Amino acid sequence: MGCFYSRRNEEEDTVYDMTPIRHLPVIFVNGVPGAGNQTVAQTMSNITGYTMIRPGELVRAEAQKDTARGRLIADKLQAQEDIPEQMTVDLIKEAMLQQAEAKGFILVGFPKNPRMSNIFNRQVKWPEKVVALEVDNEVAATRLQNKLSELGRPESEINAARQIVREAAHKVKNVHKRFGGHVVTLDSSGNPKALATTLKEILSDTIEKCQKRPDSPLADPGPPTAVSAPAVAPLSTPLTKAPIELKDEDC
Repeated sequence: MGCFYSRRNEEEDTVYDMTPIRHLPVIFVNGVPGAGNQTVAQTMSNITGYTMIRPGELVRAEAQKDTARGRLIADKLQAQEDIPEQMTVDLIKEAMLQQAEAKGFILVGFPKNPRMSNIFNRQVKWPEKVVALEVDNEVAATRLQNKLSELGRPESEINAARQIVREAAHKVKNVHKRFGGHVVTLDSSGNPKALATTLKEILSDTIEKCQKRPDSPLADPGPPTAVSAPAVAPLSTPLTKAPIELKDEDC
């Protein structure tokens, strides 16, 4: 596994054969911290049977390993620096290949920025859909502060919640512009119980297309699984909206 990553070179150090994955549907769930990324992704997984992949969790798990890549990630987390985009995408590719029998994949809080989406689109595939979560920045910041407080994070980190949300919102807006017609929006500021119904409508065309494929894994429904991580990112072109109920673990 390559362990040197340069921002000047987007190409992967290790070449992955993603052929087993390219016929599978991929959906991004994208919203700022505090938008309810995990709640929405879990509901979608329950509807579709797709496997959830949480990139943030993959990164944290890798940081625990005594490898060149693991140590590099641990150092960057300790220094509160961004993980190289290529490295994050590599971890996602490895998780996907380990779950090649999946019906499809839901990437939670991905991508964080346009560069990360460019790498994924080129090296893996374009997503069938990007579900963009809309929420007022102040609401998201309050939720994030509450979550960080529950986790016992330092006061400085809790106080930085508004800035974290603002910066994430700017980055993700740029991501959503790139995906155009692939983006559907979901209002995550409220909490009625219409979430599952609305998501079924949003996902109906994707599910139908996959069911029509001769090799479709959806022909044999089974329980959804989760591979791993949290989220980031925000709004976009309105299409379908429904408020959702958030869980404590959302961020």
